[in-house]
Amino acid sequence: MLAKKLELYMAKPGDLTIKEYQPVQEIGDNEVKLEVIYGGICGSDLSVYKGKLPYAQFPCRPGHEILGTVIAAGKNAPYKVGTKVASFPNTYCGECEFCRQGKTNICKNKKSFGVTINGLFAQEIVIDAEFVVPVPAGLPDERAVLAEPFAVIVHALKKVSVSPGMSAAVVGCGTEGSLAAALLLHRGADLTVMDVNPVKMQIAQSLGKNVKTLHPNDVKDEMFDVVVEAAGTKASVEQAFQLVKPGGTMIGVGITSENISYPAIRITRSEITIHGSIIYVKKDFEDAFALLSKPDFKVDPVISKIVPLAAYHQAFSDALSGNFVKVVLDFKQT
Repeated sequence: MLAKKLELYMAKPGDLTIKEYQPVQEIGDNEVKLEVIYGGICGSDLSVYKGKLPYAQFPCRPGHEILGTVIAAGKNAPYKVGTKVASFPNTYCGECEFCRQGKTNICKNKKSFGVTINGLFAQEIVIDAEFVVPVPAGLPDERAVLAEPFAVIVHALKKVSVSPGMSAAVVGCGTEGSLAAALLLHRGADLTVMDVNPVKMQIAQSLGKNVKTLHPNDVKDEMFDVVVEAAGTKASVEQAFQLVKPGGTMIGVGITSENISYPAIRITRSEITIHGSIIYVKKDFEDAFALLSKPDFKVDPVISKIVPLAAYHQAFSDALSGNFVKVVLDFKQT
């Protein structure tokens, strides 16, 4: 009998515990078994915890944002034992009209780890090899664990051409907003970040030189070539529309179910382009790894803290507080 392992377990919103479980011994031909190294707490994990996602299924094991090492592989899996991989947040069917076009991120039949199906926050996990991506050799774990959320931004910013000297604004300095700030700075944008929390703005400001900060209430006549909305509130989305220069582009990364007032006449007369963007495809993940492998790409401040698995309550509390960016669980340190 294999030794028992630990996993997080959410019986219902707000009821998060840690428990022992017996790891799967037999895996499918297309599956891999992973020893989990790190797990990043995502905004969607917090929404499930707070009961804000009506389609979330309980009880469940939360989490989707993991870095792990392959410790067993099915005969059809393309990864060898010892390979480090990062996870996708969703499955996709590979058969619907969108998957056939390569748009697996908007698969009609996708299922979300830790939301609609069991998640990945466990010391050992079995997952279809289709939904993991190999980590480049030599990439430190503390950077590799950012690949999944960073791929979201890589995908989003492919929708616009950013060149040195262009003005850009990021509204909302959580994980995705901070990662957007990092990539915009890397591409040479003249950057302004906005958030209601000065702590988060300071973290985003530490990503590069001459990053301007602006509280949303202090916006006057400022306008930008590119605006990335990453806060996901009614007020932030509506403000983002007003921040875009004529001929400019707004990219919606934040998610809200609130009804938004859409300034149709301004959007039309100013020829503003609006892009929605959700997660990514595998090529974006690979491009995210390539950028994270660049020594001159500054991203380290995005990880606020790494805590042992046993401190999961504190980790979720910190993530919910709004005073941290990315909080990461260490599954090897219990």
